[in-house]
Amino acid sequence: MPFCVDVEMSGKVRALLKVSGETLSGMGEFGLSRSPVEFMVNEIVAAQQVLNLNLAIVIGGGNIIRGNELKKNFFREDTPVADYMGMLATMINCIGFKKILSQHGIESRVMTKLRCDDVCEAYHYEVALSHLEKGRIVILAAGNGMPDMSTDITMVTKAKELGLPVVLKGTKVDGIYTADPKKDKEAKFIPSINHNDYLSLDLGVIDFSAVSFARQNRIPIRVFNFFQQGNLRRALLGEDIGSVIIPT
Repeated sequence: MPFCVDVEMSGKVRALLKVSGETLSGMGEFGLSRSPVEFMVNEIVAAQQVLNLNLAIVIGGGNIIRGNELKKNFFREDTPVADYMGMLATMINCIGFKKILSQHGIESRVMTKLRCDDVCEAYHYEVALSHLEKGRIVILAAGNGMPDMSTDITMVTKAKELGLPVVLKGTKVDGIYTADPKKDKEAKFIPSINHNDYLSLDLGVIDFSAVSFARQNRIPIRVFNFFQQGNLRRALLGEDIGSVIIPT
């Protein structure tokens, strides 16, 4: 089964985009930087100008807090407290991203399973679908609202729940490699791989549990470099960029 876009009779392209918190920090690993966020927003604007787009976005929180590091170095135990702190970090990123979208004339809503009614809407899939149908971008904060569930898991579970068959993970690299290409000169680029092979190789670009869910539900995932101009539009149109994880 090839990776393809879902274009309805109405001409709508329906997709879920996942970006890590680190992509919001620019060259550094922590904090927020205007330049990369504005680049991503401009890419969304450019895509919307040529596509009738229904888009949901999942944003991580690793540029603010990394739950696994908190468990290891701060709490020194596997505690859900660290996970909830990570969820709050995603909320900060999401409301910031929403503001930059609004500065570029794009209407969006931040929705969260972790209630914080003064800054976000409570997530309900029917309300999220209504926002999407009205052309609003839905930004999904706080993952799935439960400990021990990464934003990669949110990416695939929310795509299934909202009926968004195009699943994209925007990164700072060109796609999936056999190892980190920044650290290993022998790392080889993988343009296409099925779910089973990805899991057997234990590649780290997307969480094992997220790919397992994608395999069970036959969800293809494209991993691409968000920071090359025009790549988001090309990925949404199903062009052969980056790497794709496909059903067996």
